[in-house]
Amino acid sequence: MLFNKDNHGSEELQEITGYYAAANQFSVIQSEVVDATRVVASLVGTGVVEAADTAYHNNQDADFVAAVRTPIAILAVARYSRGNLVSHEDSGSKVKVDGNEKMPWEWMLDRDERAQQERWYRALDALYAYLEDKKPDSWKNSPAKSRIADSIVKTIEDLEAVYPVDGSYYVYYMLQGLIIESQALLHKIIGDSKWSAITANPVAEGDKELLRVCQRWAILSALVKAVRRWSLEVFPLSIARRFCPSYNGGRSSRAATLEEMDAYVSGLEGQIADARGELAELLADGLNPWRNYDPQPRNDPKNKFFTAQ
Repeated sequence: MLFNKDNHGSEELQEITGYYAAANQFSVIQSEVVDATRVVASLVGTGVVEAADTAYHNNQDADFVAAVRTPIAILAVARYSRGNLVSHEDSGSKVKVDGNEKMPWEWMLDRDERAQQERWYRALDALYAYLEDKKPDSWKNSPAKSRIADSIVKTIEDLEAVYPVDGSYYVYYMLQGLIIESQALLHKIIGDSKWSAITANPVAEGDKELLRVCQRWAILSALVKAVRRWSLEVFPLSIARRFCPSYNGGRSSRAATLEEMDAYVSGLEGQIADARGELAELLADGLNPWRNYDPQPRNDPKNKFFTAQ
């Protein structure tokens, strides 16, 4: 475990988060730390977390250890805090309030939870940025990094050229699965020869425009899938508000989001249609892709069929 060396786990959590009580017994939050470690490992790879664990216990590479431990600590403390509002005792659930304290309003809890969630996203971005900069072997061999080999959106700069994400590596890696899924249709449309050309390393100068259009199609299609399949809560607030401007991360803002999200998806689909038209022109070498299309197909006027119900 990346915490509690020499039985100072609570102090370590307090030092990282700034608000966890160092006087608490580490055992009361240990299960949350274990689960938060599992979540981070699922995002950046088990190898990265195991390498950090080894460095932690051997007093090596403090920057690497800090980069991995910070999102774990923030997520663990946030989850612990949410589950600690009510105590669970033999006589039932209790709320303890002394003379100097009051229970917060629900909107206050919503705002606090969202603030902690935003800290979690920022900590993940810092971890991804560290891994991208230092490129440890544990990161190079991780499933998340290996997935990039199958994607035509190789860098966060490629993503932000189409859809700015405020430099969030978390969003970049989260979208990769949907980007790769969207590429399947592109591969069929442009054919094996053109697909090999835009996935070559390096891409020839004459194929870069085709690659850019394909990237735009894949990214926009991935965003449409993300909005339709995922909750807004999985996005940092600055990104979620692009899909739904009225969304503020609280429970009360969830019910009235569907209309705004549908409007946003409609706009994305219009941009996908534009990319489809550009792709058709590129595949036709800049000529009108519909130049040989007959708008009045030849038909025998005697062939008249209809169905009556």
